[in-house]
Amino acid sequence: MKRYIYFFCTVWLLSVNSISAQTYNMASINNQTISTCTGNFYDSGGPLNSYNTSENYTVTFCPGTVGGYVQLDFTTWNLGSGDNLEIFDGPNTSAVSFGVFNSSLSPVGMIIGASILNPSGCITLHWTSISSAQGWAATLHCGLPCQTFAAGLQSSIPPFTLDSGVYYIDVCKGDTISLKGRGVYLYNDSTYHQSDTTSTFQWKFSNGFIDTNQTITFIADTIKGYNIYLTIWDSNGCMSSIMPKIRLRVSTIPSFNGTTVFAHDICQNDTTTFLGVVTPKKWKANSALNHAGITYLPDGSGASYTSTLVFNQFAVGQTIQNVANIIGVCATMEHSFLGDLNIMITCPSGQSTTLKPFPGGGGTFLGEATDGNDQPIPGLGYEYCWRPTGTTTMLGAVGFYSHSFVDNLGVSYTNASYLPPSTSYPPTSTATGPFPLVNYSPQTPFTSLIGCPLNGAWTITVTDNWAIDNGYIFSWGIQFAQNVLPVAWSYTPSFTTNSWNPNTYVVNNTGNSIVIQPTDTGSYTYKYTVVDNMGCSYDTSVTIVVAPVPIVNLGSDTIICGQTILTLDAGNTPSGNTYNWSTGSTNQTQLVNMSGYWTVTVTNGNANVNCTATDSINIQQFPLATVDFGPDTCLTASSYTLDARNSTGNPPFLYLWSDGSTSQTLNVSKSGIYSVTVATDLSSPCLESDEIQVILLPDTFMGTDREFCDFEEQLISLPTEEPSVIYGYHWTYDGNPYGADLNFLVLKDLAFGDHKLALQIDGGCKQEINLKINDCKIIIPNIITPNGDGKNDALSIDGLDNFENTEIKIYNRWGKPVYESKNYHNNDWNGGNLADGVYYYILQLAKGSMQKYQGSITIMRN
Repeated sequence: MKRYIYFFCTVWLLSVNSISAQTYNMASINNQTISTCTGNFYDSGGPLNSYNTSENYTVTFCPGTVGGYVQLDFTTWNLGSGDNLEIFDGPNTSAVSFGVFNSSLSPVGMIIGASILNPSGCITLHWTSISSAQGWAATLHCGLPCQTFAAGLQSSIPPFTLDSGVYYIDVCKGDTISLKGRGVYLYNDSTYHQSDTTSTFQWKFSNGFIDTNQTITFIADTIKGYNIYLTIWDSNGCMSSIMPKIRLRVSTIPSFNGTTVFAHDICQNDTTTFLGVVTPKKWKANSALNHAGITYLPDGSGASYTSTLVFNQFAVGQTIQNVANIIGVCATMEHSFLGDLNIMITCPSGQSTTLKPFPGGGGTFLGEATDGNDQPIPGLGYEYCWRPTGTTTMLGAVGFYSHSFVDNLGVSYTNASYLPPSTSYPPTSTATGPFPLVNYSPQTPFTSLIGCPLNGAWTITVTDNWAIDNGYIFSWGIQFAQNVLPVAWSYTPSFTTNSWNPNTYVVNNTGNSIVIQPTDTGSYTYKYTVVDNMGCSYDTSVTIVVAPVPIVNLGSDTIICGQTILTLDAGNTPSGNTYNWSTGSTNQTQLVNMSGYWTVTVTNGNANVNCTATDSINIQQFPLATVDFGPDTCLTASSYTLDARNSTGNPPFLYLWSDGSTSQTLNVSKSGIYSVTVATDLSSPCLESDEIQVILLPDTFMGTDREFCDFEEQLISLPTEEPSVIYGYHWTYDGNPYGADLNFLVLKDLAFGDHKLALQIDGGCKQEINLKINDCKIIIPNIITPNGDGKNDALSIDGLDNFENTEIKIYNRWGKPVYESKNYHNNDWNGGNLADGVYYYILQLAKGSMQKYQGSITIMRN
C-alpha cells in the first residue's frame, strides 16, 4: 500500500500548482530541465499509446517553488524486457541513483522524491528502450524531502562474512538460507518517523526471485552465485538510497579427475597408493556484453536498418574516457556491393562514429556473399572489426585483395575483389588462398565517442543507398577494454580437509594420499572425502581387488641321513597354482635324497594379477653307519663282549657307549641294558644307535633240587643284579607252563611225589631242577594223662619232626602263660606240676611255613 505524509505547506503547494498542471511527455522534454510542482508525467507514447524501441531520453524535474522537493508518484507501470528507467537524486545523472526500474522492479506504490541530502530538490530520469510497451504514468508534485536511509543486512543463517563492503553467505546446494534485513535511519524524525515495522522490504535475486518480508527463507537449489538486492521503502514511500551488496555463493561440485589408485589389482601383503586429486570448480558471474542477433539487410534505396544493444551493467554515470576504452566494434557480415553501404555506430547520448562512409568501395565483396536481390538467401559472413589500432579504413583496403569462392547458391566467383576479415576465415569457407587478415580503422575516429555513457542503447545503423543487392549482418558487438567492463565477481571454493576412509590396512596416511597393505583377500573400496571452506562435503570412491598369495612352506633346513628320500611339498592353497622348482620341475612335490639348495616359486592361477610366493630349503645328506647287536641275550657266563662293528662303509668310525667308553667293543660283566652310538665322522649329525639287554647268570641260576612239604610255599627267584633288565621268562612244571612270565616263581599246593621244574629265559638261558614234595600233616591231641604209666604222659604232635624251630605257647583259663618253647620237640611238655584242667595253646610252624594252630588241651592224671 502506498503511504503519504502531508503537511500544510505541501497541501498549499499542491493546490496552487494544480491550477496550471500539465502533461509531460518523455520524448518532448528530452534533455530539458523542467521547473514545476505539478503535472502528469508519461513515457513517449503518452497516456494512450506505447513507447518505441531504441529510445534514449534524459529529463530533470526541479521544484517550481523555492524550498520545495520534487516527488513522483507512479500509478501505472508496464515495461518490456530490457527497458530501463534510472532515477537520480539530483539535477543530473552524476547524482546518487535511486535505482533502475524495469520489468522486474516497479515503482508503483512508491513516492520517489528528492532526499533531505539533495538541496536542489531536483530529480533526474534517464530512459532507454529496446522494445515497445504501454509504459508508465506518474503525477508530479512537491513536498517534504525524503529522509535518506540505507538498507542493510541484519543477520543471516548461515552467518555472513563482510569483506570489502560485500556480504558473503556461503552455503551448499540444498541448504536453507534465512536473511533478515534492516533499515539504517540516519535522519529519523527529522520530518517524519521511520522504523522497520512501518517500512516495506523487497528482496530481489539475480535469478528473478522476489520476496517482500523483512525476514526471508529460501533453499539454494542451483549451484551458482546469486546477487541479492534489498530495497526498503519507508512510511513516506521513500526508497533506501543505499542497498547492501549481498552475494550468496553456492558451493560448486569439484572434479575428482586424477583420483586413482596406482594398482587396482594387488597381491596380499603388497602395497599400493591411493592418490586423491580434487580440483575446485570456479563460478564466475557473466559479465560478457551482448551481441545482437542476425539482421537482414534487404536491398533498398537509402533505407537504414538498425540493431541495438542495451547495456546496464556499468557503473552509474560511467562514460567513455578515451579511445582506449574501446577495443573495437565487430560485425559478421556478407554483402556483394560495398559501394552502396554507409555504416555508423551511435552511443546512448547520440554521439556517433562512421565506420564506413557512402559512397566508396564499388563492387567489393564483404564475406562470400550471394550476389542478387531476388532471393533473401544469406551468404557466408566474415567478421570485420573497426579498431582504434586499425591499419586502414575499408575504403583504403579496396582493390588490394581478391579471391575465388563458390557461394551458397553454387555460383562460382573467380578473382572477385573482397575485403579480408579481421579475425579468421570461417571453417566452411570455399575461398582459395592466400588468407590475409586486416584490422580496419573507422572512417571517423572513435574520439567522437568520448563522453558517451556506457549504460544505455548502442545502435549500429547500416544504410543501403542503392537498389542493387541485399546482405546480412549475422551478429555485431562492441569490445570494451577490460578496465571499463563491469566487475565480474567469482569464487572458487577451497578445501579445508581431505581424508580416505576406511583406515583398514592403511600403513601411511598423508591426507590426500594413503598407502595400504592388505593382509586379507577380497574387494576393498576406499572413499576420498573433501570438505570445502563452505562446509560442503564431496567424495569419490576407488575400488581394488586383493588377490591371494600362495601359501608355500618347505619347512626348515633339513638333514637327511643315509639314503632317506625326502618329499618336498609346495602346497596347493589356493588351488590352481603353478610351480617352478629350481630343478625345472613344475610338479607340486619334489623328491630329494642328496645335498643341495632347493627353491620353488608358486604362482596363483585364479586372479587378474600374478601373485607369487617363493621358499627355499637347504638339505644336507650324510652317510649313516650300521650297527646291530641282534636280539637281547641271556648267558650263563660271568662276562660278555659287545662289538659295534659297522657292516657298511670304511672305518674309522666314532663310538660312544652307554658307559662313556669309545672303543669298538665293550666287555660287560653284569646284567643290564647296554647301548652304543656310532658316527661316520665328527662333522656328521647322522648317528646310528643300538642297544641290547644282557643277562649274565651263574650255571645254577635256579638253585639245587628241593624237598619240602606239600603245604609249604617255595619261592624260586633269579639272581638278577639290574632291576631294569626285563626278559621273557617261561616256567614249566612237569613239562607244562606254570606261573607268570616273571623272574621269580612261587610254588604252593603241589601234589606229593617227585616233579621237574624248568625255566626258559628269552635270550638263550635254560635250566631244570628236581622237586620232592612230602605229605607233612600235623595232628595235635586234645588230652594228656601224665600219670607215669608210659602212655600219653606228654604232649606228642604227629608230623612235627618235619619242622624245625616250632614255637608253642600254653595258657591257663585266665590267659596266663604256663609254658613256652621256641623249638618244641615231641614229649617236651607233660603238664609239670600244673593242676588237672583245660589249657589253651598256640602252635606256630617255622620251617618253610607260616601256618599257625590253636586249640585246647586237657590235663587229666586220674
